[in-house]
Amino acid sequence: MPRKSLRQELYEELDYVALKIVDLRWKNAITYFNDDLDDEFSSDDSLEPIIITPPSPISPILPSDLDSGLLSSSDSSDLFHDQDLRYSHLLDAIQALRNETKRARVLNQLQERPLRAPQLHLLEHFAEFHPHLFRKKLRVYPAVFNCILDHISDHPIFQSRSNNLQLPVAVQLAIFLNRTGHYGNAISPEDIGQWAGVSVGSVINCTHRVMVAILDQHDEFIGIPCTASEDAEEARKFVEERTCHGWQAEFLQQTEHPLTCMRSRQYMVKHFTIGNQGTPLIARCIVPAPASL
Repeated sequence: MPRKSLRQELYEELDYVALKIVDLRWKNAITYFNDDLDDEFSSDDSLEPIIITPPSPISPILPSDLDSGLLSSSDSSDLFHDQDLRYSHLLDAIQALRNETKRARVLNQLQERPLRAPQLHLLEHFAEFHPHLFRKKLRVYPAVFNCILDHISDHPIFQSRSNNLQLPVAVQLAIFLNRTGHYGNAISPEDIGQWAGVSVGSVINCTHRVMVAILDQHDEFIGIPCTASEDAEEARKFVEERTCHGWQAEFLQQTEHPLTCMRSRQYMVKHFTIGNQGTPLIARCIVPAPASL
C-alpha cells in the first residue's frame, strides 16, 4: 500500500477537525431550538382550564423580577450566538490552514540544511593510482569510463538553453554509473546526492540525460547476428559453458565477445563488452528468461 504524503495527511486531519466542529455546532443549534420549543409549549399550558382556588394575598410584583425574566431569555440567546460565532471562526481558521497547505511548496522546511561531503574529487585520484577503487565505485575501469564519455559528450541532451548550466558530462556520467552499478538503498537519489554533493533533482536529471545519450548509441555498437552465423554459434557455446544446455539458444552477440551471463526469476541479464579492444564499452541486455526458471 503506497504511503500517504505529508500534504495528504494534513488535509485529512484538517477535514476531521472541521467535521467535529460542524457536528458540535449542529448539536448546539439543536439544543437551543429545542429549549425555545419547550418554552413555547410551557406557555401554551396557560390556556388550559383555569382552576378556581381561594383567593390569596396579592404579592407585589417588583420591577427586578420582570428584568430577571427578560435577562434570562436574552442571555440564552446571546450565549447561543456567541458559541455559534466561535464555531464559525474555528471553521474559517481551518479553511485558512487548508489554503496555506495548498499554497506551500515545501512542508516542514528544515532550519539547517543537511551537510554534504562530495567525493567526486576522489575519482581522479583513484583513476590514476587505484583503478580498482575507481571500478568499485563506478563499476567500470577508467579507460571504459573515458570511452563512454567520448561517445556521449556531444549529445544534444547535454546542451542547455537556460541560464542554469548543467553539470559537466563527466560528473553526470559518474552519477549515472554509480546508480546503475549498485542496488538497494545505495542507489537512492538521496544517497547519491550525498556522495556527489548535488541535489536530489540533479541526480534524477543526470540519470535521465545519460540514459538517453547511451540508448541513442544502441544501433552503432550493438548488432544481432544471424542465427546460422559463426558468431551466433560461438555465443551459444559460451552461454552453454557458463550456464546450462537449456540456455544455449538464448544469446545476444556483439562486435567482440560476451563477458558474463546472469539470470533472474523473470529475466536473463547479459553483460557484454563492445567496441575496440583496450577501450571496451559495457552493454547490458535484458531478455525473457526461459520458461524452465
